[in-house]
Amino acid sequence: MTAEDRDRERDELSRVLGRWEPPVVPDGLDGRVLEAYRRQAGLAPPRWWQLLTGTIRVPTPVALLVVVLLLVTAALALRPSGSPPTATTPTDSAPVQAAQGAPPLVTGTSLAGFQPVIEVTATVVQGGTP
Repeated sequence: MTAEDRDRERDELSRVLGRWEPPVVPDGLDGRVLEAYRRQAGLAPPRWWQLLTGTIRVPTPVALLVVVLLLVTAALALRPSGSPPTATTPTDSAPVQAAQGAPPLVTGTSLAGFQPVIEVTATVVQGGTP
């Protein structure tokens, strides 16, 4: 091979290399290669670290349902609740007539002055009449 032939081949190789484009590197290739190296070299992160940094795939409708349920629960928990009625004056504990001829209805009670009984006695009644 003469020097002229080598120059021609070198020129042709330079022309071909000038038109050549390297292939596109896929996304995440560096991370996969690094992870494979760490696995082979025994440098993989500990299991507890993988549990902390791992991911769980959840379908979008399930995630939206969970978010809606959390919002409804929060709204129910934060809404103001009606306080039960309290008897502050003796007139609050007086019976109220519901309708003409109906028994009286008590709308409020008070334990002011309550004394527990000292002795409890039970009477057994047979036949439905005392």
